[in-house]
Amino acid sequence: MTYLVSLPEQLGTFAYALGFGFFIGVLYDVCRAIRMLFSNGKKAFFAADVLFALFAAFLTFLFTLTVTNGSIRGYVLFGEALGFFVYYFSLGVLLSKTADKLIGFFRRFSLKIYRVIRFPFLRFGRWFSSLLTKNVQKAQKKANFSVKKSKILLKNTNDLLYNQHVKLYSRGKRSRKDESEVRAHASKKEKKKNTKA
Repeated sequence: MTYLVSLPEQLGTFAYALGFGFFIGVLYDVCRAIRMLFSNGKKAFFAADVLFALFAAFLTFLFTLTVTNGSIRGYVLFGEALGFFVYYFSLGVLLSKTADKLIGFFRRFSLKIYRVIRFPFLRFGRWFSSLLTKNVQKAQKKANFSVKKSKILLKNTNDLLYNQHVKLYSRGKRSRKDESEVRAHASKKEKKKNTKA
């Protein structure tokens, strides 16, 4: 293992690092396009950048393992950063504008397709909900009618209990006053029935 690397080897490694940084820039634009395709919010932007930074760090680790046998050299990191920024401010500007236009077109196109596909389902949903509403209203009317009908067929609750107006005292005996009240009440009911008939 040599501790001092010759100048031609350093220049070759630096060229590899420039190319690798350029490749990282291309990957960044691809990840950016995928992120913009699904979400364009600040949280998605932050999460995608953090994940890309971790991924790029892992790729840089693999690159240093391959090229410099795992030893971290400043000129390798500088070359990688320089390659990334050369791509980002030259070809990356052109490709990102093109990607933005393509993504905008794709979003508009997919929105139109979504509306066309969604239309029959919405129409079916409206039809089904109106049908369900009609059936529920019919069921409520029938239930209300049957409740009214059952109330008509029931007997008057005042006539059902013979001792409703009678007060019982000790040993179950009625007082004479209570008996007279019961007779008066019964005669009033008979008079009402006779007047109705």
